[in-house]
Amino acid sequence: MKPVYHHHRECKSCFCRTTSASLSSSSLSRFRRRKKKRENFNPLFAFFSIRDGVCKGPKKWRAAAAAADVSSSSSDTIVAIATPIVPQLGGVSIVRISGDNARAVAGEIFIPSSKKLRDDDDKFSSRSFQSHLVLHGTAVDRSNANEVIDEVLLLPMLKPRSYTAEDVVEIHTHGGSVCASRVLNACLRTNMCRLARNGEFTMRAFLNGRLDLSQAEAVHSLIRAETDEAAVQALKTLRGGLSNDVKEARGRMIDVLAELEARLDFDDEMVPLDVDKIAREVDEAKEVALSALKTSQKNASLSVGCTLAIVGRPNAGKSRLLNRWTKSERSIVTDVEGTTRDVVEATVNVSGVKITLLDTAGIRGGGTSSSNSDSDSSDSGSNGEEEIEIIDKVEAVGIERSKIAARGADLCAFVLDASRGWERADETVWKEALDVARNVIFVANKMDDISESASLIEEMKSDPSGKMKPFLTDRLRVPEYVLDKCTLNNVVFLSAKEGFGIEDLESKVSNTFESGLSSVEGDAYFVSSRQSEALKHAVEAMERVKESALNDLPVDFWTIDLREAAVALGEVTGEDVSEDILGTIFERFCIGK
Repeated sequence: MKPVYHHHRECKSCFCRTTSASLSSSSLSRFRRRKKKRENFNPLFAFFSIRDGVCKGPKKWRAAAAAADVSSSSSDTIVAIATPIVPQLGGVSIVRISGDNARAVAGEIFIPSSKKLRDDDDKFSSRSFQSHLVLHGTAVDRSNANEVIDEVLLLPMLKPRSYTAEDVVEIHTHGGSVCASRVLNACLRTNMCRLARNGEFTMRAFLNGRLDLSQAEAVHSLIRAETDEAAVQALKTLRGGLSNDVKEARGRMIDVLAELEARLDFDDEMVPLDVDKIAREVDEAKEVALSALKTSQKNASLSVGCTLAIVGRPNAGKSRLLNRWTKSERSIVTDVEGTTRDVVEATVNVSGVKITLLDTAGIRGGGTSSSNSDSDSSDSGSNGEEEIEIIDKVEAVGIERSKIAARGADLCAFVLDASRGWERADETVWKEALDVARNVIFVANKMDDISESASLIEEMKSDPSGKMKPFLTDRLRVPEYVLDKCTLNNVVFLSAKEGFGIEDLESKVSNTFESGLSSVEGDAYFVSSRQSEALKHAVEAMERVKESALNDLPVDFWTIDLREAAVALGEVTGEDVSEDILGTIFERFCIGK
């Protein structure tokens, strides 16, 4: 029979109907440790509190923090240039002001074109402010006899309808660095504002309830996005996709926790505990966390991208392929074998994914290169031998780096010289660099040297088994074990010299990349590494809750793990996060954001 646990205020040291003998020594010590934590825990205040000047809770609690003025720096009016500072470039620059004195600062340095908006001292009257109504005028330096700084547009956005939920004024100046810097200095000379710190505008948006922490981090990801897909994922999170799901899961944990905490003291007055219902609530919250974790792999790939190593023997056309693919001249291309001595990097965008291409040195066995043997015999001697030895050492280092790059890359493109077919040198490359590679695309280059290559390629694409495989095995002499690893679906025929086949290669790369992320279903949101760790802790805590229930452990065990899960989920959205973590997050932002 399942034991019944009655916990009263008067008997917190006992297990009522169950005794210490019914628990193992490890479970008993675990119970006592967690019970001690529970005695100092109040579920009503643990999740909605203001500590160390940081508000931890929903919007109404952040409002209470603002009313209490928990942070003196948050009451300052701040100013910064919100656009990139590029000398002599750009059409428009923006100076952003936020805080209670934003309108006063703008009124001090701005003279509108319309005389109706000026007061007797030719200043801009704060009474003339209308939210989201653009005004034209000039920015002036009051300390220098109203010297005109620039012709500007002024855009006031009054609270709470602004990015920071405070009064915000943006001054649009001409582009470049000089005009914006002069307007910024004029604002600072009013002594009514200070220069903003990194990410302070977004931090105020978080503290004022305009954004939660996951949305604030999405702002940073959106700014730094290098591909369309990365921007789409960040924008989904910024619009509340991730935070809505996590908040709902956290709410479930708090509801269950509140019920269990009440039962510890008033179990006699409540209906019997529905264990199955609690298990369902925990499982549903756990699914939300797991779903978000599944997207973290894709998020990392979208934001960081993946690497593709171009590998092959010397003079197979690797460098020419990189140049053709990137439409640049990053790598040196000559007829001399071993021209590339180090790994050359370049970046391309393939189907919204950032791909870092690695042009590696041609891999071959020991001995001097053929180019060395072409040296004039008159130069033979000690100096010539020393030079050859040095060149061989340099090439050896490059070859070793090529092997490391191939083994560590997400994808590898093995380049074969189709005009020569498979040779022992290709076998050396395969065994030394690609035998343990995760994903390999077989690239038959220099197809322009084969007669009627265009029609032949079309025939092979239409009939891979009947046309492509015999061509590879019979004409190019490609071993079966190579085709078994690459498969016919990952074979590309191209000419880096003529430029055809590059689109087909990009398609194969995109398909290979997407196949590794096929497990991600539904909406994929931006999930940072910090959020991923918090979600993992939440899942682990929820698994312990289920374990405690299955092992018929006291309810105290459940409450501690439930609280850990709720706190971990709160870290994702910022409802339970320390000031140190906030500082680390917002320091990554630029000053004007």
